Amino acid sequence: MEIENHFDLPLPPAAAWPLLMDVPRTAACFPGASHIEQINADHFGGRVTVKMGPLAMVFAGNLHLENRDDVAHSATVRASWSETRGRGNANTVTRFNLQTHDSGTRVALVSELQLAGQVAQYGRGVGMISALSAQLIATFAKNLRASLQGAGVGEAAPKAGEIAGLTLIARALGSRLKN
Repeated sequence: MEIENHFDLPLPPAAAWPLLMDVPRTAACFPGASHIEQINADHFGGRVTVKMGPLAMVFAGNLHLENRDDVAHSATVRASWSETRGRGNANTVTRFNLQTHDSGTRVALVSELQLAGQVAQYGRGVGMISALSAQLIATFAKNLRASLQGAGVGEAAPKAGEIAGLTLIARALGSRLKN
């Protein structure tokens, strides 16, 4: 399935680009991310914890930056995640680009998502997955903006905590009901 999202940053694209290319710093802003490590220039590993009520799922995976265009401020991130207890996996290909927007930058994302196993059972409805994705991106963007306000260049981002699935589902449902 394909999901489109965007978020804004209070920086011009030329300043936002190097920040977003600092994968260990920005990945730390993603809800549930931990143990982020750089394997080589464009490969990174890490974990994402998702908690759905009493059920906790830990995904181990890797990210690969592809098609990086420093002039056009665009790139592709290919990620694959496997639940550590064999309950499923998720694979994404996310294309993103930066555009000047108001006095800052709009980061536009288009993600192709494939879920398998128990993970797919939790997100059967395409609308629910899109709504959850929007909530995750909103939380990531909020954490990233907070890291800009509270940390200087090169400093670590705040801890993003685990993904609380039931909270995200409740927010997603609330958002869908408003629409």
